[in-house]
Amino acid sequence: MNVVLTTDQPIGQYYMAASIFSPAPVNLVPFPQTPATAILSYHGANLSTIVSPNSPELLPEFPAFNDSTFYVNFSRSLKSRGSTSGYYYMDVPMHVDEDLLYTVGYAHQPCLPGEACPIGFHLATSINNITFKSPTVSLLQAYYYNISGVYDPDFPGIPEFQYNYTGVAPANEISVYATKVKVLAYGAVVQIVFQDTSSTFFESHPIHLHGQNFYVVGLGFGTYNSTSDPANFNLRDPPSKNTIAVPSGGWAAVRFRAVNPGVWYMHCHLDIHNSWGMATAFIVKNGIGKKQTLPPPPSDLPPC
Repeated sequence: MNVVLTTDQPIGQYYMAASIFSPAPVNLVPFPQTPATAILSYHGANLSTIVSPNSPELLPEFPAFNDSTFYVNFSRSLKSRGSTSGYYYMDVPMHVDEDLLYTVGYAHQPCLPGEACPIGFHLATSINNITFKSPTVSLLQAYYYNISGVYDPDFPGIPEFQYNYTGVAPANEISVYATKVKVLAYGAVVQIVFQDTSSTFFESHPIHLHGQNFYVVGLGFGTYNSTSDPANFNLRDPPSKNTIAVPSGGWAAVRFRAVNPGVWYMHCHLDIHNSWGMATAFIVKNGIGKKQTLPPPPSDLPPC
């Protein structure tokens, strides 16, 4: 998260500190537990009075590292600037053309014949039970030049197997290993509800979308209820982001208008989860005119 602050306080030394938020079981996902600290020093401050920001009396009392309720409440408190014009303005979409439910979580991949497999499967990740298979040809290149066989344009808008996602996980956690993308019309309003699942264990997955921002209109715990939960969406002044940490054992709802033609990767920003397959892509088709059309690649573009 980027922040902007105004240095309008009395000249002096100001201490900053940050701690880890990691609701996953610490025995399975260990993390450094030393707070990150820094000093914001105003010009003209007496540098001889600097005290280490690690001094116990200067450190704030942090929330618990796994306090998901604190995270959700804090995230709900974030509001957009409410601009009515200018570069950063984009109206919050009131209607939805593409209503998508994407489950995010762990999955299993079968071992190859004759492969040494200590736990009987490979641990993987997935979106809607599809583990992303990295193509050997760039998705953008395949789309622009109409190269067949690189991807399938049939990524499902809802999980193919539906259940209480935060209840008992299915006995079969094998995912589909494939390169699937979702195709969007230019200007389509897209709503995605990212739903954490109980497969293996709950975790807060930071989902990142390339190509444009989205509005975070809702957050909650448990399994998303499409009938009752939208009544609590913030459609007045939601924050605009390109990454949202899905609450552990919960869901996050985002909306955006697809106005950037091209191929846009979406993935978990935990690198290991990305490499294990928690990813997909959107193809935004051309609109009308030059400004709504994907430009050709430059003549000196190096081959992938």
